[in-house]
Amino acid sequence: MKPLAEMQREFLADLYGESPLEGRRSVYRRNVLANLREALGAAYPVVRRLVGDAFFDEAADRYARAHPSASGDLHRYGEAFAAFLARYEPASELEYLPDVARLEWAVAQAFHAADARSLDFAALGAIPEGDRGAIRLTLQPAAGLLESPHPIASIWSANQPGRDGTPDRTDGAERVLVHREGFVVRVRELGDSEWALLGALARGASLAEIAADPAIAPTLAQQLPFWTSLTVIDGIGGPCSPPS
Repeated sequence: MKPLAEMQREFLADLYGESPLEGRRSVYRRNVLANLREALGAAYPVVRRLVGDAFFDEAADRYARAHPSASGDLHRYGEAFAAFLARYEPASELEYLPDVARLEWAVAQAFHAADARSLDFAALGAIPEGDRGAIRLTLQPAAGLLESPHPIASIWSANQPGRDGTPDRTDGAERVLVHREGFVVRVRELGDSEWALLGALARGASLAEIAADPAIAPTLAQQLPFWTSLTVIDGIGGPCSPPS
């Protein structure tokens, strides 16, 4: 009898290979690839709409063979699709496509992320004034920041249900925040100071470091309550974290 590891390798070779199969093995391969195409299409509906069903299905099958599913949770399947598209020759003329895929993956992950908390203002106020510069505010688990030389938020928004696919912008860079409000995932284009603040928080910068940044300081008093009200900022981290 063959060792289990060898049998598993042969099974995967059959499952993700392209050589002809017969009988139940052929049916099983078709079903598995169809399920993976469906899972990928659920995570990347805008990419599918941009390239069309036939193109997407072929790319999905190529992706499945290059990146076999490693988890029974299909919500985790497709993480490397943007990187795959960047190398996929048939998509080479669609320079924006990998970054649109990056945005879609961030949206999919945001939907399944842990819920945001409400910032504990009592705990914040209890931190001695002399220590407040060391506070590190944290972003909600669903928050994601993306930067692209292409108008990815405009393309994404134009291809939502009910839209005709015509973006407000067809060129130019965009910086984007993905976050969740309740059960709704939001995609928001950011200005320079907003990008600077949220990027600094994501990197773990302290309030003192943020207040000293000339790109952030002029708008800090307006931004902090705004992002807190949306629970984009949802916690206190760093050396001044309150005891749990």
